[in-house]
Amino acid sequence: MMNESNTMMNESKTMMKKFRDEYIFIDGYAMENGLIFELIGDKLYVISDIAYWKIAYLREWDEFALYHGNTMPTDLNVLKYEDADYHFQKDAKLSHTIMSLMIYIRRHDDYRAHLIENVENMPRRTKKQKNEYAAMKRREERYNTARVLQLINAVGMASERRLAVSA
Repeated sequence: MMNESNTMMNESKTMMKKFRDEYIFIDGYAMENGLIFELIGDKLYVISDIAYWKIAYLREWDEFALYHGNTMPTDLNVLKYEDADYHFQKDAKLSHTIMSLMIYIRRHDDYRAHLIENVENMPRRTKKQKNEYAAMKRREERYNTARVLQLINAVGMASERRLAVSA
């Protein structure tokens, strides 16, 4: 009897099961907020305008952990980020739901985009402020480059789809 209970509990504790339970909410939120996502194996990969992310299910704790990509995304193909370098997102607490991490991703990226957009308004009087300004200018340049590459890749993907449909 105990083995049956453990088996049922283990079957309910899978990334696929958790993802299916939240899919409608995840899909709607992603569409509204310009997020691209794909479940590959036991990890959910998410691409936004300025970052890529990996959500991993920690079965032992029945919680999700969020990992942030180390570079800016230049392609909208999620498969290209499966083997990319990530770091644990320390300020995002472990979560019982995928949706709470999706909301965190959007808020994080909105904050980062706001900083990039307002780089010219940063104070530049002290040495520290000048260094922060220079770092933000570099981020702004990387963001702009990545955004152009994303757009080029999106146009390429759209034309490939049109060719495939017309063939």
